[in-house]
Amino acid sequence: MEHFYSNIQGWFTYPQLYREVVEAAPTLAHFVEVGVWKGTSASYMAVEIINSGKQIKFDCIDTWAGSEEHLDENSPTFQKELTTNPDWLYETFLNNMKPVEELYTPRRMESLQAAKLYEDNSLDFVFIDAAHDYKNVLADISAWYPKVKGVIAGHDYSWSGEVQRAVHDFFDPLGIMITESEGCWIVKEN
Repeated sequence: MEHFYSNIQGWFTYPQLYREVVEAAPTLAHFVEVGVWKGTSASYMAVEIINSGKQIKFDCIDTWAGSEEHLDENSPTFQKELTTNPDWLYETFLNNMKPVEELYTPRRMESLQAAKLYEDNSLDFVFIDAAHDYKNVLADISAWYPKVKGVIAGHDYSWSGEVQRAVHDFFDPLGIMITESEGCWIVKEN
C-alpha cells in the first residue's frame, strides 16, 4: 500500500524509527501510539504494518480534545474548530484513517487511564507524543514504561527542554538513544 501520511496535517518526523520498529517486530506484536492528533504518524505506522505482512495489533490513544496550545487563541497552533465542536479532531482523525481503518483500534481516553488497560510487559512498542510539559511527559513515561517488553520512545526531544528533562529524570541517560534527525528519544528493553 502506498503511504498517504503526507496528505494529513501533523508533525511527523520519525519514519525511519517506525519502519525499523515494524521490521524488528515479531508477528503478533502489539504497538501503542499515545498522542495521535489527526493521524499523520498513525497512518504511516498502519501502512508499514500492512506492507510488512505481519499481524501487529495497533492501538491509537488520544482524547482528541487538543492540548492547551490548541485552545489558546494567542497560540500559533490554535484550532478554532476545537472550541466549537468537541468531536471535530476525532472525526478528522477517523476520516484521515479510512484507508487503514481495519488495522488499528482508537481509544478515546486519557493516556494514564488507557495505560491501565494493558498488562505489564505486554507491549512490543509504545510511542509517546501527547503533552509536552515536564509533569505530563513524566507521568506518561511512568505509566507506560512498565507495560513495555520491547521499545518505548517519544517525540519532541529536540524541540522541548521539558521533554528532555522528563526523559532524563526517568531513565539513566546512558540507556537513551537520541535520533537527532527525527527528534525522538528511544529506550530498548531487550
